[in-house]
Formats: sequence, C-alpha cells, structure tokens
Amino acid sequence: MAIPQDNRYFTEVVSATLDATRKEHIDLLFNSNALFARAYKKNKVVLVGGDEIQVNFSYDKSPFTWFTGMGSLPIEQKETSTLMRFDWKQAAGTLTFAGIDTFKNRGPYQQFDIVNNKLVNVRMTMADKLGDAMFNDGTVSDQIIGLRQAVNTTGDYGKITRGTDVIGTAVKGNVDSTGGAITIPTVNSLMGTASAGGAVKPDLLITTQTLWEALWARVHPLQRFSANDGHHADIGFDYISISGAAVVADSHCPAGYMFGLNTDYVEFYVGEGKDFAMRGPFELHSQDAFTAQIMLYCALVVSAPRLCFNASGLTA
Repeated sequence: MAIPQDNRYFTEVVSATLDATRKEHIDLLFNSNALFARAYKKNKVVLVGGDEIQVNFSYDKSPFTWFTGMGSLPIEQKETSTLMRFDWKQAAGTLTFAGIDTFKNRGPYQQFDIVNNKLVNVRMTMADKLGDAMFNDGTVSDQIIGLRQAVNTTGDYGKITRGTDVIGTAVKGNVDSTGGAITIPTVNSLMGTASAGGAVKPDLLITTQTLWEALWARVHPLQRFSANDGHHADIGFDYISISGAAVVADSHCPAGYMFGLNTDYVEFYVGEGKDFAMRGPFELHSQDAFTAQIMLYCALVVSAPRLCFNASGLTA
C-alpha cells in the first residue's frame, strides 16, 4: 500500500516548524451512496424493540356492489390484509488501537484526533457496506434484504411466498429484464408499470453512473438539477427529473440496473439505542490496547413492491 513517505531533510526551518494539518476528515470514498443516504435521512423508522418487524399490508379489495331499492347487499366476510414479517439484522464496525498510539496522539503533539478520525471512518464504512446490501438479492441470511429481492416476482418476501394466489401476487414487484438502451420513453414506460394512477407512482429512480449520464445527455437542461435545487433538493445528490421522479446515480447499484421506488412505501428500520451506537471501549486483557464497536440493528422494508420496479440489462 502506498502510504505517504516523509523524505525531507530536517533543516533548521523543518525542525523548528510544525506541519499545517487540516483537522477535518476528507471523504474520498463514500460520497456516492444515494439510496442509503435517502433511506437513512428521510425514511428511517426507530423502534424500541420487538422480536420481528411486522408491516400490515392490504392484498385484496373489500366486498362491493351496486344495488337498486331493496336489492341485496353483500354480507360475506372477506379477509383483505395480513402482515409482512422481517427479522432484525445486525451490523458492526470495529476500531482497535494500541495504547501507546493513543498516548502519543495527545496534548500539544496532536495534529488531529486519531480516535475520532477512526470513528468517522468506521461509520462511513458501515454506510458504504449498507449501500451494497441495499441492492442485494436476499441470499445472504445475515444481511438486510436488498432491492433485487424486495422488488421481484419470485421467492419469498416478508416471509410470504410469491405465487399465483392473491396474497402471493400482492407482494410481487414489477420486473423488466428486456434491457436495451435507456431512453426517456423507456423510463416513462417502466414508471407506468409501477403506477396506480395519479400521483401513486415511483418518485425516486436509482441507477448507475453510466446510465445516469446517458439520461443526462438526453433530457432537456431544465430537467437537470444540482443537489440543492428543484423539488427533490432534499435528496442531497444531483438528479434528473423525469415525470416528477428524481433520477439519481448510486455507485452501489449493479451494472445495467434501474430501480423505481415509491418512497412512501420504503422504510429503513433501526433499533433504538442501536443506531450507529458505540459499544465499549474495552481494554484487551493480554495486550496494551483497546477495542470498540459501532452497532446497528436494522431492516430495509418495501411495503408495497407492486408500486416499485426493477429493470435490468439496460445500456447507455
């Protein structure tokens, strides 16, 4: 690894002068994590406990009829809702320091706080790994269930088996693997598959940098917004507006994919007291060192997959 080397000659000036070191932590790795940033900032739900996370959802319509005068009314009982169930997932980031290192990094000799610097890095690393997991296919049992399984037509989701029955159909997402060049009509068509009329449609579209740049080149300049402009300024990333939805690039999104999310039905659950909380520090008994962990209990839930889409095989 190319750690910077100090090959200076210790002249009188060098020996007598401290280096100018910027104390702020500069992020060179984690500034393209759009989905996690949005979910954590705007869609976070804090729970105080519970064996599972249970989300009520409707899978069918209630009885209804037109009638005239003394015509018969429907009286049959019909079940129309049930629960999607999700397990808590646990994540931890670790930092460990030799006692001598923290001793050296103190008082007038400290140019920046190495412990605080490491804490910032641990939290950013965890956010980066969560960004990866948010797009996974749900096959790694220890991880949160990502969008490739949440917005799908097969397998289980929320402990419900997707199938041809009314409940199994209700938890299916809209999947399009046709692929091909990404265009504005293509995006509009994908949004149409996940719409329920009016304003009930995806409002956040996540894709790769390559596909995002292709769309950027094809849209009208008035559809392009910086992180602080336009209706979706709270996203915090540059975006393109297509049919009212914000299109953003996420470095964690798999190649060729675009996901359309109705964020009214996307929640990121965290456990109270386990929301990037520190555990420790603990002294190591057989070594002059200490260790600590940053703990997170969480789950990503798409409570209405049928109002979202998952498109793959897209090209610029």
